[in-house]
Amino acid sequence: MTTPPGWYPDPDPAQRANSPSAERWWDGSSWTGQTRTKAAVRGPLVAGVVGAAVLVTALVVSAVLTFVVGADSAPRDEAGGGAPNGEPTQPGPEPDGPEGPEGPESEVPATGVDLPVLEGWRHDPFGPMVTTGEYRCPGSKDESCLRGSSSIVVAPTDTASAEDTAKRDIERFAKTAYSKGTYGGITSHEAVASEKTSVAGEEAYRVRWKIVNRTKPDAYVESVAFTHPDGSGEMLLLRTGFDIARSAPPLSDMDKLAEGVKEDEGTGGTPGKDV
Repeated sequence: MTTPPGWYPDPDPAQRANSPSAERWWDGSSWTGQTRTKAAVRGPLVAGVVGAAVLVTALVVSAVLTFVVGADSAPRDEAGGGAPNGEPTQPGPEPDGPEGPEGPESEVPATGVDLPVLEGWRHDPFGPMVTTGEYRCPGSKDESCLRGSSSIVVAPTDTASAEDTAKRDIERFAKTAYSKGTYGGITSHEAVASEKTSVAGEEAYRVRWKIVNRTKPDAYVESVAFTHPDGSGEMLLLRTGFDIARSAPPLSDMDKLAEGVKEDEGTGGTPGKDV
């Protein structure tokens, strides 16, 4: 059986040496140029992202199979080596296993666009994502959360307009960013913005919620849908989440991040310039 599309340990040894939690997208037949760190699972992306150190530890302790891969090879396990016909074999289960098409692990980081790096923020080395303010999650002492996070991912293909895309995404994003496991779950929300805007010179639509969590802090979350500035027509989502706390970034940073999105001729993994 061939290996299904999903995120797997990066086959490039240099990438793994630089970031032990680096992963690369396997499209079902070959490796793509899209990469991420395992830490981006619970947010590419979100204010409730799990800390990289915790996930690396979990991988070391819980891994069932050791993958041996070459830079141009498919995922395969150390014992089996691969199918006789040269196709990759089905990988064994990982601690969290690749989820189905509807799960967060199937979300692909956008390429060809990037985010600005505001003062106090840092850029993820493997994709269009910026974060700030790591701290211990209030609902889980074994996980790390972020005061603020913003990332750009490819929107689902079954959406038509930017407005439809943003409105359909906001609830799912909010529940992922501020999950029951880390913040006790969302008890209520207030829609503070639902309006047309522009991102990277393209027409866009913004939906922003103020959410109340069972376990403090509360937060602001925002989904902004826009078409890729490269003219391909691909729909993208800018997802941003901010805690409401003294040590969290000011809400004005949420607007600055959207205003600073720009087309990037690189892979989307090159850190943007400080602002």
